[in-house]
Amino acid sequence: MTTVDAFDAKAFVSRRMSDALVRVEGVEVRQYPEESIVVVRVAKDDFERAIGLANDVDRELASRGFAGFVTIKSSQSAGGPARAPGQAGGLRGQRVVQFVNVLTARSRTSEIQPSLSYVPDAQNNIATATTPRHHLIFGRRGAGKTALLVETKRLVEAQGHVSLWFNVQSCRHEPPDRVFLMVVQRMCEVIRAFYEALSPTPRAQVVVAELSEGIERLLAAATPDQTSVTRLIPRVQTALRGFLGLRHTALYIFLDDFHYLERAEQPRLLDMIHGCVRDCDAWLKVAAIQHLTRWFDPDRQLGLQTGHDAVHIDLDVTLQDPASSKAFLEQVLLGYARHAGIERLSRVLSNGALDRLLLASGAVPRDYLTLCGRATQVAQQRENAKQVGVQDVNKAAGDAKQKKLDELEDDAASAREQSQRILAALQVVRSFCIDIRNWTYFRVDFRDKERCGQNYKLLESLMDLRLIHLVEASLSDEHHAGHRAEVYMLDLSQYAGQRFKRKLHVLDFHGGHFVLKSTGTNRPAVVGNTANRRLSLLRRAPLFELSKLSGQGGS
Repeated sequence: MTTVDAFDAKAFVSRRMSDALVRVEGVEVRQYPEESIVVVRVAKDDFERAIGLANDVDRELASRGFAGFVTIKSSQSAGGPARAPGQAGGLRGQRVVQFVNVLTARSRTSEIQPSLSYVPDAQNNIATATTPRHHLIFGRRGAGKTALLVETKRLVEAQGHVSLWFNVQSCRHEPPDRVFLMVVQRMCEVIRAFYEALSPTPRAQVVVAELSEGIERLLAAATPDQTSVTRLIPRVQTALRGFLGLRHTALYIFLDDFHYLERAEQPRLLDMIHGCVRDCDAWLKVAAIQHLTRWFDPDRQLGLQTGHDAVHIDLDVTLQDPASSKAFLEQVLLGYARHAGIERLSRVLSNGALDRLLLASGAVPRDYLTLCGRATQVAQQRENAKQVGVQDVNKAAGDAKQKKLDELEDDAASAREQSQRILAALQVVRSFCIDIRNWTYFRVDFRDKERCGQNYKLLESLMDLRLIHLVEASLSDEHHAGHRAEVYMLDLSQYAGQRFKRKLHVLDFHGGHFVLKSTGTNRPAVVGNTANRRLSLLRRAPLFELSKLSGQGGS
């Protein structure tokens, strides 16, 4: 691939504009640490044509390895320059403002606010989630767990089935017996609503009404009697079987944010709810962050046993296949853009910014959308900004650092003693990468995982909390047959302020491939554009020994 330096880019852009009969009055290349902006001043009457041509020139420059984009300015001295249709005001135009507003308002999904437009992932998990089977749906915060639940709910209801939605976060401080009572109370409400619409009212309606009254009495008590609560299980199961048999339908029970419940009590709550729906056409769909969830207790034989009672659905779109992740996330983002009347992402974001968004978000959908909105706001502060650039994304990622740390405390509410350990582990990993070794990614040996299992759980916690990201799940050792390692990248928020540190080995993403760069040096970038080059690039990462985390509460 031929690299276009600043002088070549200037000549190239001038020639392309002239070939299109655009009168160029000046070209200036403004160079920044990670990208360059080619500022082209054109005659007032040619402004709209130049704006339309600039998007094509951006793509042509990117294909030649140029890290940057073209911005067009009119030579008009008074008043604002004319803009192409749909681009009035550049990044400050109404459509872009609406785009940011939509990203801000709709990046988070809930039962009452579904996804703006649901985009199936590459694994087509929606097809699995709608099947009559108990499912444990895992993913990092913002990975799309709630979006999958909401879309599943919509589809099963369209098929004539009945659903029940319960968000555990709203009762995170309640003991499991009370949470169980709240869930079965909702089941009774669903059954009673159906029976009340029938004429004549069946005898079963009286039975369910009595059951509901008993639940309300137990909820009224400060501490419900555990024996009385447990005795409700067969009664609820009988009522459900009668209801579902009469209605000839299935019941789908959605338990969102299940990890907010005290971790030690989670298996018991799942066991009680599972007892109510056993041998019924009723199915549990439980969404949670995996490392904060305990779904089965082998000692007490409580909960949902993987493979036997329930199936896992893993929603994490990782950086292991960055090109596929990029295509999926850009399809999601394009839906938001079109909602604001923007037909192409290049109207707002440069190719480099889109690449950097993938890396900065760790391929987590919600992070990707919120970072895009914030980066656009950063770019809007630049006068006559035409596109969001790499530096804007870097600034947005740096701004997100404290928010992620705050979310660590929020996510770890069910295991408060762990939050400080996780935070301390982050500091160890970050110091190893940035201060000691000068690398933004690192390897963990498989054998080390087996030796230091508890320490490795801290690493998993950092990944689930989007503070590190998995890049490669199984990397072979070039010199030792049979030795393998995992590769992780530090989240961009943890080193965005270090981008100017000399000799920092940075894992970047550009043109569909991972790229290794050394900041502040003349060393050429190493592009992983073949399988072997990608492996070579990842093998260079320093090996992180999990024993370094032993002081953080690990083994």
